[in-house]
Amino acid sequence: MFDTWSARFDPPPYRVVDPPTPVIVHIATAIGSTDGRPANDLPLRVRGEGLILDVQVSGKLWAWARTTTGGWLCKITFAIPTGNGHGYLDVDQWCPAAAVRPCE
Repeated sequence: MFDTWSARFDPPPYRVVDPPTPVIVHIATAIGSTDGRPANDLPLRVRGEGLILDVQVSGKLWAWARTTTGGWLCKITFAIPTGNGHGYLDVDQWCPAAAVRPCE
């Protein structure tokens, strides 16, 4: 995962989580945007089959990486559900650390 990032200091500014750890993911924070349009202005087909962003779902934490401003990014996998609960979109991405919290 970090083969192209050669750190010169110890400890390195990244860490692989092995085994991956279960976390709770706030999707809107992980994705970084929400439309903000009132749901009652949208057709039912959009509300039913569109992706729900403002929810928290289970996910897995795979790694951490430090930024030059001192913050942390985390590599996570999770699924974004559809409004009607009949589908989902699998996601594997880096996001701000604020998007995740430990499972309770």
